[in-house]
Amino acid sequence: MFWSQDAHAYLGSFEEEDGYRVPMNGQILSAYVAGDAQFYLNNNSGNGYTGVVPLGAYPNSLGDGTNGPDVTRYNAGQFGTNNSGPGGAAADIADGSGLWQALSGGRLYEDATAPYYYGSQYDRNQIVAYRNTTPHSGSQTLNLMASDQSLSYLYRMDSRDYGGVAPASTAGLQVQMSFWVKPSDWDDPDTDNILGLSLIDAANQPVFEVGYTGDNFLQYRMTGGAWQTTAYQMGSMGWSEITLALDTLHNTASLGISAYNDGSSLLGSSISVLTSQSLGLISGAITGLQWDLRGGTLDNGAVSYIQSFDDFSFDITSVTPVPEPGCVVLLILGAALLNSPRRRV
Repeated sequence: MFWSQDAHAYLGSFEEEDGYRVPMNGQILSAYVAGDAQFYLNNNSGNGYTGVVPLGAYPNSLGDGTNGPDVTRYNAGQFGTNNSGPGGAAADIADGSGLWQALSGGRLYEDATAPYYYGSQYDRNQIVAYRNTTPHSGSQTLNLMASDQSLSYLYRMDSRDYGGVAPASTAGLQVQMSFWVKPSDWDDPDTDNILGLSLIDAANQPVFEVGYTGDNFLQYRMTGGAWQTTAYQMGSMGWSEITLALDTLHNTASLGISAYNDGSSLLGSSISVLTSQSLGLISGAITGLQWDLRGGTLDNGAVSYIQSFDDFSFDITSVTPVPEPGCVVLLILGAALLNSPRRRV
């Protein structure tokens, strides 16, 4: 390993300074966003904007100050000062034209019945920044909700995520990602996969996926394979840390976890789950993340509600190539010749 860059923003901790807006005391910290925010505020079709505001989502006349708008509706992660950010403030954008894009479900499902919403605060389908009373750090988290239908969202990496390294330049390097997660206990009766987080390369192929079951057992899967359920269960009352290292030179993945124990109210020690596991494919530069959350009718009466994430960080490291077998033989022979005794004349 020759050099390393550490990053902690854009995804970061989902604070206002990371580029994620949530109202505080009835007001958004950054200025109101023209257009989209006005739709949220007025919640009617007369302003010409389409979209659905679940009851309790803010800003609207009901005044719930805990949820920001869906991350695809504004320049989420593209303003703020953390990690050499550009500053600025939240701004209205064409939906899905920023770093976040809804692929299926989520706000696309909500929009299907715009401009009216007939659900309750428990019937939301979106990814938002949320003012959490028990965050891992700071005051905000990223909350995923897929109450009525499964959702899939894509997030495109930025050099701000990678500490100044362009995502397209990560081919042949090791990308290490760590994050904190607090799964929901609403979906515990469902023991199948509930959430997957895929690393996406420049060819738009999922390279490796980590996730967990409804009852919070850590899972992983290789591209095209089945979910592998581990013996490590994460508590829903505290934060667990997941660490993933992807070596795009040798095409291997390593996975570790520190799981929170609800019974002892303690964070467990760091455990290695996988070490240099072959991906079974040639990976390119890691340029995105894809979030997939199963929603709708789950098994055994379970409900897909809030999955919370916090404190993403990335470390980009160069790796030493492994010499070809023929090169190894030549190196050994060369070393032997250099160390052999010389005959005096």
